[in-house]
Amino acid sequence: MSFVLDAYSARSCPVKTFNTFDPTLPDLPLDESLREAFQGGSDFRDLVLERVVSSEGVVDLRAEGTWAEREAATLAALGAGTPVIVGGVLPLDLAGHRSGRPDALVRGADTAEGAPGYWPLKVKPYRVREKQLGSATLQTSTLANLLALRPLPDLRYRVYREGVLLELAHYWRLLESCGFASSEPLAAVVGDDRSEGGDPTATWVDLSTKFIRTYSKTAGHKLRSTLERYDHEHRFRVYVAENAAQRTGVDDPPPVVRPIRVKECEWCAWWQVCRPQIDDDDLSLRISKAPLDVRELQTLLSLGIKTVAELAVADVEAILPAYLPQTGHRDRAEQRLRQAARRARMLANGVDLERVSVEPIGVPRSAVEVDLDIETAEDGSVYLWGALLTDAEGTRYMHFSQFEHISGCRETALAKQLASWLLELAERHPDLLVFHYSDYERVHLQRLADRSDDPTLRKACDLIRDRFVDLFGFVRDNFVGVDGLGLKIVATRGAGFSWRDEEPGGLASQTWFKDAVDHQSESARDKARERVLEYNEDDVRATLAVRNWLTAFDA
Repeated sequence: MSFVLDAYSARSCPVKTFNTFDPTLPDLPLDESLREAFQGGSDFRDLVLERVVSSEGVVDLRAEGTWAEREAATLAALGAGTPVIVGGVLPLDLAGHRSGRPDALVRGADTAEGAPGYWPLKVKPYRVREKQLGSATLQTSTLANLLALRPLPDLRYRVYREGVLLELAHYWRLLESCGFASSEPLAAVVGDDRSEGGDPTATWVDLSTKFIRTYSKTAGHKLRSTLERYDHEHRFRVYVAENAAQRTGVDDPPPVVRPIRVKECEWCAWWQVCRPQIDDDDLSLRISKAPLDVRELQTLLSLGIKTVAELAVADVEAILPAYLPQTGHRDRAEQRLRQAARRARMLANGVDLERVSVEPIGVPRSAVEVDLDIETAEDGSVYLWGALLTDAEGTRYMHFSQFEHISGCRETALAKQLASWLLELAERHPDLLVFHYSDYERVHLQRLADRSDDPTLRKACDLIRDRFVDLFGFVRDNFVGVDGLGLKIVATRGAGFSWRDEEPGGLASQTWFKDAVDHQSESARDKARERVLEYNEDDVRATLAVRNWLTAFDA
């Protein structure tokens, strides 16, 4: 049977593959929400690739023409040993059921047969590296010279970003099938891991290194390489596609995969087909915070537990001996199950927030308090520092903002306005406390201080240790939320606060900011600016409401 799967298939939901090849289902139109979900990634990829093609020795095939023309041009460039090929199309691997077009191909060591060898490269808009002392598994190179690899000591690959590695393994197998895979199985991700100069850099991973933790029937879990992991996932999807293609709509056996709600469902065109097949009380549908993964859910299903109602009354102690051997691929598998069972009981009983502590919560209070919240643009720059000051005169909102695209010195200057105000307030009121929810504000203040080495920002950072209070820590230590413990959830369902905006949210505010800065209509810009400021004010007032709610527990 002749068919091909693209590079995304191995990392994506197998039900999507089944539905795609099931002839009894209708062909669905292009999923526009998928395009929107990845728009930020497309912009980042275009920016990175433009930087790459500006270097010497790069062939750019993105505008070469038809698929066949790009494939021919790619083969010619591969055969000529071109240093870097951007936008190439690799020949179909019909025997292996593969098709693909990597973002770039980089000249590596020759193949075992002496032909020019290549490594695949993919661009993603997120960081893929994290610290690990003693690690020596990664290499890096700059966009200006992708071929000049150098070691990356004390850093490792973020395993939860394995999806892009599976895509790269797909391209590697395609390179093998057409005879241009390097003798060294390396692949690169250009993520948002920056050099000292602030430019994105390539992170090179050995596809044969065993570092991905996977389920094992014999050992509970086992470390496998990217290629091993990919080969397993790809084989399974080939099996799923072959099974689906045999369906006729008459006396068909049950599908080999069943829908389980995962993150991908939010933008998948097949959701309209899958949703009616899922019980309204299904665990994957109702437990959305810290959800169990597919294997954990399938393990519970094998134990006769599929719905929230069933897990809510299940004897966790009794099912653990059978459950844990099949979920050894996850750290804290037992704690994750117990947490899911607690949330199931909360859902079954209609409880949004549940206190889990008995000791006093102990939120500190002061005669002078500031609630702090920031707003950032899509590029992460802080354009608004919002503060709610509460003292003997009452409560009032103020902000330090610049509704322009800012970065560098201008972003630092804006932060200095906030810092100067806080320092002056702390000098007049030694008992001042500054409240925030999670560490977002502290991280950005410290980031700007480190980047600029500005003495005012450095001094403001000194306040963090003694004056800043993270309310999220008090909530996390004392409550469980069926839908998590984000500020919106805790403030509305716990403290009874409500936002003026019907669609409050950080991502939404980034869209409002763009309108406030770039919209052609002056009135539209003014309305968007007002919307951002009202949203920010409500955020800090929500923090105050949560603080008062927590304090009331100790009364």
